[in-house]
Amino acid sequence: ITVFKQLANLLTVTGEYYFFGKPISACVAVSFATMILGAALAAYNDLAFSPVGYAWQAANCCATSAYVLYLRHATRTIQLNKYGMVFYNNLLSLPLLAVIAVAHGEPAALLDAHRRGALDATFFAYNAVAGSLGMLLNLASVWCVAATSATTYAITGALNKIPTTILGYLLFDTVISHQMAIYIALSLAGGFMYSAEKLRQMRRDPGN
Repeated sequence: ITVFKQLANLLTVTGEYYFFGKPISACVAVSFATMILGAALAAYNDLAFSPVGYAWQAANCCATSAYVLYLRHATRTIQLNKYGMVFYNNLLSLPLLAVIAVAHGEPAALLDAHRRGALDATFFAYNAVAGSLGMLLNLASVWCVAATSATTYAITGALNKIPTTILGYLLFDTVISHQMAIYIALSLAGGFMYSAEKLRQMRRDPGN
């Protein structure tokens, strides 16, 4: 999954070049290659072939890249503020979520929880926090793509595994294997290379 998510970033970069004419510098290409190498080394012992699994992962990669690229297009063309975009983005997802919830028996489970008295204040508090965090995450995604680019958003998404891994180690005593350490190091190296390249581009062309 980690390797496929890194490969999805390549689709995003390629799509941004094709649809928005954003050039791909050699340093950006090397930074992506470094992160993909780190992901491949980390997942080397876990690699397994499953036609169904690969098909789902390929669909996930295409959907992820299409979403980010369309989000970039929408932030440029749709006359809505960021809060309005987040609102309609979540609103349009409700029909699909409703179908999935019914298909998986969520309404029946909710009624059963109500009969057992599980829908207490703690339940609603946890869900309120989760919903608020989801809204803030969605807002941050829209803001990031609008303020930077789909490529930068993809890089950020690739690097967010690093603090998650470190927090898991600090808070839950999760073991960081040698493979994961290599992945973290190479991902950081790729992220630093990308950041350095973006800074160089900004100094060369402040209006870009």
